[in-house]
Amino acid sequence: MKQLNACPFAVRRLEAIRRVLGDPTLHERTAATLETLAPDAVNKPRLIEWLRECARTKDTRFEIRSGLRAIANAMRPRSYLEIGTRRGWSLAQVLCESPDVRAYSFDEWLGGYASVDNPGPEFVRLEMKKAAPQHRGTVRFVNGNSHDTLPVFFQGVPLEDRELEDLSVVRAGEDAPRSFDLITVDGDHTALGAWWDVTDILPFVAIGGAIVIDDLVDTADEASGQRATSRYESIRPTPDDLEPSLLHVWNRLKAGLDGYEFIECLDSIVPIGIAVRMR
Repeated sequence: MKQLNACPFAVRRLEAIRRVLGDPTLHERTAATLETLAPDAVNKPRLIEWLRECARTKDTRFEIRSGLRAIANAMRPRSYLEIGTRRGWSLAQVLCESPDVRAYSFDEWLGGYASVDNPGPEFVRLEMKKAAPQHRGTVRFVNGNSHDTLPVFFQGVPLEDRELEDLSVVRAGEDAPRSFDLITVDGDHTALGAWWDVTDILPFVAIGGAIVIDDLVDTADEASGQRATSRYESIRPTPDDLEPSLLHVWNRLKAGLDGYEFIECLDSIVPIGIAVRMR
């Protein structure tokens, strides 16, 4: 769909992203980078096999790692914010394609997430040195529940005693860019949690920037009894009709978000959506 009054720069960005999404060479580079990272017998072999099969057959589907690789290749982002880093598989793809990018990782580092260890930021930092030794930019880790840390990072709440107990989040936000070229939302997989993360980052997406949302599956983590929590819950937007589905969150964004173009791959190994800000 053609956006009225779209920024010409954003139009060129969108065209460049569309050209490289699903590119066989980038599928292969994504798999090669994953192979440099620590073993994960539960998930990694199947993902690498899928990527290599896509490269061999010129299958243009993409998932979050290959999608981020393509976006970073197309736009060479100067700034990247990632909600949900786990073992750094997505982060590595962005750093490899964008040697000067300033990256910010938000994670609660929950143990046993996705049936594997979640060792924490120092592990990820060492992994990035292996996967992207050419990266000259910075990687800053913001630890904790993103529904608590993002509002402080962006100073969307008053900075009172509770917020100032951990100055690292305040300082990270003070030093951060005022807008981000690329943002990944792959943290809390409850529908409400994903909605909070998206509404937190939306004001800070650069024109021509992209949001990537992972795991657009039929049900969200509410199905297993999980619930999003935030110390700022009383002042957060909470739609009454939000269904327990990340796909519902995505479709709601598509229906209600002006000034964006949307790209999705719903038949991938893991479905994802991409939203590019056009004005």
